[in-house]
Amino acid sequence: SSIYDEQGKPLECIIRIKMSESETVMRAEIGPDKILFKSGDKIIKELPYEEEFYLEVPVEKIIEEEGLKPGNKYNFKILDFTSYSLVDFSFEVIGQEDVLILGKKMRLWHAKGETTYVIPLSIDEWIDESGNSWRSINKTSFTTLTSIRMPKEKALEVSEETFDIAFSTIIKPNVTFENPQKIQRVTFKLSGISADKIKNFPFDDGSQKIIEVGKNYVIVQTSSQIFKEEKAILFPVKDKKFRRFLKSSAFCQAEDPEIQKVAKEIVGQERNSWRASKKIAEWVEKEMTANYDVGFATAKEIIKNREGDCSEHTVLTVALCRAVGIPARAAVGIMYGRGIFAYHMWPEVYVGRWISLDSKWLAVDKKSGEYYTDATHIKLGRSLLDENIFKEMAQAISEIIGKLKLEIIDYHQDK
Repeated sequence: SSIYDEQGKPLECIIRIKMSESETVMRAEIGPDKILFKSGDKIIKELPYEEEFYLEVPVEKIIEEEGLKPGNKYNFKILDFTSYSLVDFSFEVIGQEDVLILGKKMRLWHAKGETTYVIPLSIDEWIDESGNSWRSINKTSFTTLTSIRMPKEKALEVSEETFDIAFSTIIKPNVTFENPQKIQRVTFKLSGISADKIKNFPFDDGSQKIIEVGKNYVIVQTSSQIFKEEKAILFPVKDKKFRRFLKSSAFCQAEDPEIQKVAKEIVGQERNSWRASKKIAEWVEKEMTANYDVGFATAKEIIKNREGDCSEHTVLTVALCRAVGIPARAAVGIMYGRGIFAYHMWPEVYVGRWISLDSKWLAVDKKSGEYYTDATHIKLGRSLLDENIFKEMAQAISEIIGKLKLEIIDYHQDK
């Protein structure tokens, strides 16, 4: 919902984000020279501004001032909640077209809008003389969303289908793995996207590295990191530089009493961070029931319902680790399973160094007996699981999903 003053200038914008069962309220309070982005009472970001901006394309203003005219082009600044910023948005009136809406032919204006910030987005919209939208098609690199104006009763008749990002990320490889959890090193030839985009993948923890940059490809090698207990630091970690990896958030409520209680019960008297992290991962793997119909749930919901997919495993693992003072975050990427590579999210814990600990797919090294995350995981980005989660995920997968191609050149497995 949006609130404007008498002159039509925006004063406040409220967005309600439904995360499975819970709802998060995000608010933008607009002052004369700055915007305060809030989650509840917490200020997420303070954004100074000077230029005029809108909360949405000002179609009614265009109609009132000059009417809809074919070929007219406009450029606006639009408030974007994903990035907590003002983004450039272009808008062009294409012309009038006959459009079939629920079996009825309507004469509507076709307009096109585009923005390239965070996720490139194009919008085709068909509007009437009053500015009402009757049909819109929103396209990104990995989704196409079509909306049609209709009565509420008619809309409720439509079957409720949910978009699963995993299905949009499917890549069929040239090699199949009988037991992917045994794979400890893979050499990939990545193509379909720019080398610069691949270079922005995380290459800072030893789990993946660039071997070669070619004209239209990049050779990347992933490897499982075998970490031994005797190298682990003690917890709780007090170092200020890890504060952001220990914080509670609206999505990852590490300070929730039930999460605190369960986390302490799991680790008991243990003070070795790696042993404690493994105990938490084991508990999550044992307690969670697979359910791929769960929307992105918060840690409080997950600890109660104990079901979900990779994102729920990750959010709960990270929350439990943070609850006892072990720094943790989420990795966003793809992994192999059942003959394909697809979207995946998994936890990373700091135990003296950052280590991936996929609580949904725990693998054990035969030589050391240590848990590891198999090398079919390709990391595209990371998230702190805080209020920036949608921006972080968008930045990780934008322009990659639906375009990334991979070829497995070589691999090694635990024998």
